Amino acid sequence: MNRHLLSTIEANKYLSLPAYLDDDYILTAPEVPVSEELLARVREWGFEYILSDGELSDRMGGISASTNSDAPAGASLESQFREQQQFKEAEFTFREMADFTETIFTNYVTKNELSVKEVSNNVRDLIDKFRAQRAHLIRITELTYPGKNSLVIHSVKSLILGISLGIILKLPNHKLIELGSALLLHEIGMIRLPPGLYMSNKKLSPEEHKAITAHTILGFKILKTADFPMSVCLAILESHENIDGSGYPRSLTGDKISLYGKIISVCSSYVAMSSERPFRDAANGHSSLVELLKSKGKRYDELVLKALVQAVSLFPVGIIVELENNAKGMVVQVNPENPRAPMVKLFTSPEGEVYSEYPLIDSSRDGLGIKRALPISEVQELKNTL
Repeated sequence: MNRHLLSTIEANKYLSLPAYLDDDYILTAPEVPVSEELLARVREWGFEYILSDGELSDRMGGISASTNSDAPAGASLESQFREQQQFKEAEFTFREMADFTETIFTNYVTKNELSVKEVSNNVRDLIDKFRAQRAHLIRITELTYPGKNSLVIHSVKSLILGISLGIILKLPNHKLIELGSALLLHEIGMIRLPPGLYMSNKKLSPEEHKAITAHTILGFKILKTADFPMSVCLAILESHENIDGSGYPRSLTGDKISLYGKIISVCSSYVAMSSERPFRDAANGHSSLVELLKSKGKRYDELVLKALVQAVSLFPVGIIVELENNAKGMVVQVNPENPRAPMVKLFTSPEGEVYSEYPLIDSSRDGLGIKRALPISEVQELKNTL
């Protein structure tokens, strides 16, 4: 595609063919003028040009793609571009935190260093970013960092999810930082175990599983030695306790388990279920949530599970769903006030026709409620048509 320098583009001109920011991100369509606001935003992002094989003119060019949406095609494209860029920024935040976590783990292993202040400051910064980027950071099943250690990825995703639950449960900021520190470090005891245990490509034997249960005690001792608050140390010790007393290491029940421990248990389990492992595929967010709800009052605390449902919705971001009118699409934003009615990016019409642009709809509208989450087999069939 040709490069069009921003300095040569006159505001409110039209390009005869779609314009792109790079190979992945569409910027605007032939029906949408290149506004001064759009040009200013692209400059803010550090770009000097846009890509298009089209010609600039005073008149609208090209044919509008039909989306059967109430919004104009141009508005749909602009919304899609904005959403893509915001998710890209959230993924950068996620990867920054993963890099920091890897450094923390490495420094502990190689230098026996673990700073309470450093952890707290970075967790506090992430809480601030989460408040601004919540709609995209909560999409933990979509956040990726190829090649990064799975223990690091698990810890950071648990942290992000746990911050969301803490906010929903109205924890004050100093307690959010304590909770976040515990979430980030809840698996640090694992790195004291042989790597063959926690990085195994197979299901663990009963003997190996028994050995790995020691990681909560190891984690507790590591944080206590590093002078973390006792509330944070106990949260790690209790992160695998179950409400019915079937957990470890002390078989605590109900109210004897700290709130931080209950939150870590739910978040860690949800992240583990919805993540791919060498010996099994990842479950989608909906299936993971349903599985956790089955253990309400047994393994998991009911109040914390309610917060999880509010955070990720009954139909979490990233899953493919079928609406009541038979249209199909992907959940892209949850509604904390109505967990059953997220925002959905439609892939197909009610008649099964594939859209060339993907309109965004509010599933709380009459007749557009979600009928079901699609099983993996149907998701694959749908992907083959897109």
